[in-house]
Amino acid sequence: MTVRFQTLGPLRIRRDGAEVPAGRPQQQAVLAALLVARGRPLTTTQLLHAVWGEDDEHWPARPKRVLATHVYRIRQLPALSPDGGGAILLQAGEGYRLSVEAGAVDMHRFDDAVRAAAAARRKGDPDGAHTLLTQGLGLWYGTALEGVPGPLAGRIRQRLAVSRTAALEARLSIDVARGRHAEVLPEIAALAEAPDASGQVLSLLVLALFRSGRRDEACAVYDRARARAEELGLDPAPELERAHREILGSPAVPARPGPRGPVRPCHLPADTGDFTGRTAEAGLLLETLAPDGRATGRPVDRVTGRSVVVHGAAGTGKTALAVHVAHRLRDLYPDGQLYAGLTGPHALPVPPGRVLAAFIRALGGDVPDDETAMAAAYQTALEGRRVMVVLDDVRDLDGIRPLIPRHPGCATMITGRALTGTGLLPGARWLPLGAFSPEDALGLLVHALGPSRVEAEPGAARALAEACRRHPALLRTTAARLAARPHWSLASMVDRMTDDG
Repeated sequence: MTVRFQTLGPLRIRRDGAEVPAGRPQQQAVLAALLVARGRPLTTTQLLHAVWGEDDEHWPARPKRVLATHVYRIRQLPALSPDGGGAILLQAGEGYRLSVEAGAVDMHRFDDAVRAAAAARRKGDPDGAHTLLTQGLGLWYGTALEGVPGPLAGRIRQRLAVSRTAALEARLSIDVARGRHAEVLPEIAALAEAPDASGQVLSLLVLALFRSGRRDEACAVYDRARARAEELGLDPAPELERAHREILGSPAVPARPGPRGPVRPCHLPADTGDFTGRTAEAGLLLETLAPDGRATGRPVDRVTGRSVVVHGAAGTGKTALAVHVAHRLRDLYPDGQLYAGLTGPHALPVPPGRVLAAFIRALGGDVPDDETAMAAAYQTALEGRRVMVVLDDVRDLDGIRPLIPRHPGCATMITGRALTGTGLLPGARWLPLGAFSPEDALGLLVHALGPSRVEAEPGAARALAEACRRHPALLRTTAARLAARPHWSLASMVDRMTDDG
């Protein structure tokens, strides 16, 4: 009888390959604490802290009796009963310990793989490290201990999430170093879309784009990352500067040479390599923002130029659509493309003054000390130019008004969710984004998984799209899981998503 505990997702117990009940949430919290301990005994007090916190005001009445009841019920689980054969919950002094077979807990196998991979890299064995990291990352199937309550589970979730990201970055670093940059570029680009993407990820994206022959896009990623760091008063990450030096071709060349002639910045993020769907929405944006205004039937506002606001719930692809359209319009706005994310770390708004300063420097101007003077200098720098400005993840429309060009030759795209402000932007066109259409949802699955896999299970493909509510981010995440597991059927994924609601 073999019992395995899966913790790199919702807590699951498998006995001889079949899933068996893992108990109610607080029983799972007790079980998770014992699993984390790796067979070491935990006192009653330690378990109470793990499940309910250190403040005994939050403990239940008669907490030791409640804990003993949870332990009793855990012992009745099929996998831990006396005839379960794989794990035994034992009394240990005033507490308990869980005796399990070596390798029975996936979080321990992941941690061991990460440590072994680090040792392999130190010994100069990148191939061995890559294999270990791939095996460890393959154990994940969701958010670690998802749904398990208690402060200990929360801390373990956070630690494992950080470790997972570090392991993925280490594997991708080896891939890029081994010349597999084109193969892993979509994976790196997806990681780089996160607002808190690390300098390591951004440097990998710069290198992967450059080595794939996409030098302009690599420079754009570097310029955007440098501008974002300047907005926050920071220096770019050292690994990002090293990647930029490779583009420049010589370590002796300064990382940021002085501009010569007209400055034409391109701060746009890299376009999504597998962008699909949103044909009608992209067409509307292209028509609205084309300099001659063809097919829009709308005059250009003389005060603000062309501007559109792409709004919708999280994960609907607002940024991806705006960046995709901005790349398609680059030739029509040859004097530059400026990009800024208006929401910083910890969901705090980025002060418009920082963005103004970064934009003025990008356009080759000198930055005044006063924010009102900055706004004037910015508009002066745009005079007579055709520049596209993308303001991403905006919260307050009033706060970004100084960033919107006032010149008819320029255009602005704004993205945001719950936008606030005292009024609409003059002449702006609003485009709401929601779920994909059924056709676009299937198109994304075909693009991600290949036509043969979708055509083999057309009904399951449609059911999968509906199980994801045709939500773009959820569809992409689900498709990525399936792409990494070619032996899984689409129907099995539908079952996983619909079991127990």
